[in-house]
Amino acid sequence: MLGYDAYVPMQYVLSHHREHKVRVLRPAIHGLVFVRATQKELFDYKHSSRNNPYIFLRTTRMGKGYQPIVVRDEDMNNFIRLTALSEIKLNYYRPEELRLMKGEKVRILDGVFKNIVGTVQRLPNKCGNYLVVEIPGVSVVAAKLKPNYVQPMGKQQEKSVDIDKDVQKLMDCAYKVLYELADNGKNDLARNIAIAEIQMLCRALEGCKRFLPADKAAYALAHYLASKVLGESSEPFAGEFRKIVPKLRSVSMLRLRICLYLSVDFGDEAASHFVAETIGKWDATKYTDSQKSFLTEKRLLERLGK
Repeated sequence: MLGYDAYVPMQYVLSHHREHKVRVLRPAIHGLVFVRATQKELFDYKHSSRNNPYIFLRTTRMGKGYQPIVVRDEDMNNFIRLTALSEIKLNYYRPEELRLMKGEKVRILDGVFKNIVGTVQRLPNKCGNYLVVEIPGVSVVAAKLKPNYVQPMGKQQEKSVDIDKDVQKLMDCAYKVLYELADNGKNDLARNIAIAEIQMLCRALEGCKRFLPADKAAYALAHYLASKVLGESSEPFAGEFRKIVPKLRSVSMLRLRICLYLSVDFGDEAASHFVAETIGKWDATKYTDSQKSFLTEKRLLERLGK
């Protein structure tokens, strides 16, 4: 009515009405209204309003005095984007209730939280990760987060300092998501955490050079499995695999695994023949641990491909 832009975060709550519970839309933060105005306009409104005794400007200590809290447009827009998501269950807190540790800011790249900036943290007495958005000194709002598509806002992803270790970790994470964590709704948290780690490892390993054939093979296989998890194109790996295979020893388990994927995923007949020939030479009465692991992977891959 006075021409000011104002915002009140709202949320649905269950309220008792004549012995029944009804869903009612109410302010999420009691007694708090965000207003876009100058300090003079706010003071003038407060002193001219008949509600003057009940209007208080939220302040913060500045030197020896106090000043009204000013929220940057960027922070306010970010806060509105999150609190306006009516389909998401949000938790509101006063800043002193959480005592949040300083965390690196992240931007969500996809999904309902796309482009919202906050920190990903674990909250006291809460399970899982939460996207935390704070208006300093005013309010904190937190939403449970599946940590896919998170981009650090501060420093760029650091390059791997132990390539062999990170390649193995990437391979293990991708294998876990593909074959051990079924996409059935029951493993969502574990899958999402593993996928986030896969994305982080891919960024850390990007551009890293490998020189020995076995190292190149491990690097290529790890990234191929990661591409399957992330739903990215795997076609470029077929040619890369075919270049690497002849350089690996015939008894190399990496060569066998790569041939397995060439056979099942790309229909490579030579690779299929090599896999069958190699398994045919094994003693079926006493498989080694690595042979057992390979046969398990083969069975899971073939089942996945059906």
